[in-house]
Amino acid sequence: MKNKLITIILLVVLILNIPQVSIASTISADSNKYIILIDLYARTLTLVDKKTQDEVKVYPIAIGKKSTPSPIGTWQVKSKALMKGPFGGYWLGLNVPWDTFGIHGTSNPSSIGSMASNGCIRLYNHNIKELFNLVDYDTSVIISGGPNWRFSPYDRDITPNCKGADVYHVQRILNALGYFDHPADGIYGYSLELAVQKYKTDHNLQPIDSYINDDFFKSIGCERFE
Repeated sequence: MKNKLITIILLVVLILNIPQVSIASTISADSNKYIILIDLYARTLTLVDKKTQDEVKVYPIAIGKKSTPSPIGTWQVKSKALMKGPFGGYWLGLNVPWDTFGIHGTSNPSSIGSMASNGCIRLYNHNIKELFNLVDYDTSVIISGGPNWRFSPYDRDITPNCKGADVYHVQRILNALGYFDHPADGIYGYSLELAVQKYKTDHNLQPIDSYINDDFFKSIGCERFE
């Protein structure tokens, strides 16, 4: 009962606080039986029954390295494929806008439990086989590192060419403030550089450059508190 309550609370908090991408599909999301919850700190993937909110399976995982973060947010499974080699035979592709990410097996089982991938979620091969056969297209996948990315293992300063949920959030905030007039895509390109420099100039944040650091985060309301 305690685990069920914790799972429900986590799902509510996560859905309200992390980026979501919704793409139409020929398969109704209502037909999906499960939700996948990935905890970056615990390094676990939990399969949750959508109807009862009970934990059905819990798998140990490997997550992205600090330099190649796993995509924090709410996504959907948009592709399923049998893939040989380092993917352990099975691939569940996610609809993350800034790069290609998926849930798959591994040719390096000793990496499970660590920050080892290029952003994908790795499972033991026997676990990904089981998961692959349990979930369908459009299954929701919630990847969480806390209330937002600043509480995750991937809290970092952001520089041009970075990709990730942190870039996505900065784009959305600067868009709301009138500095970034483009769709948020999680990629730090030239248009975001100009927006950051303009914001720094208007708010006297020195130096006036493209570097997004803690002072910048605090200024736009993304201060990390203990």
